[in-house]
Amino acid sequence: NEAITLHRHALELRPVENEEGDRSDSLQNLAFCLSYRYDRLGAVDDLEEAITIGREALALRPPGHPHRDVFLHNLASFLWTRFEKQAEVCDMEEAIQLLRAALELCPPGHQQRSLTL
Repeated sequence: NEAITLHRHALELRPVENEEGDRSDSLQNLAFCLSYRYDRLGAVDDLEEAITIGREALALRPPGHPHRDVFLHNLASFLWTRFEKQAEVCDMEEAIQLLRAALELCPPGHQQRSLTL
């Protein structure tokens, strides 16, 4: 809970994205904390917020960004979690699309390729 609060405060200090990607990284960190809390407590609102924030973070990593693959993978992970709980096929389909997009950015030999596969 404290980590979530601190990440929310950090976002207030980063109202816009910069060259270092501070806002997108802060969004991603908050999304992970919310996802972890969902895993522990099962509060659906946490998972929904993690997905929303994951989408916002991905939007700040447009095509061509060197770390876009990680953000695609992370959002896919949040959607997959929701699919496992709610069995909405559209979540699984979107997760697959995101992972395929991430895989395209991870050619053979890329560090993240095995994770995405």
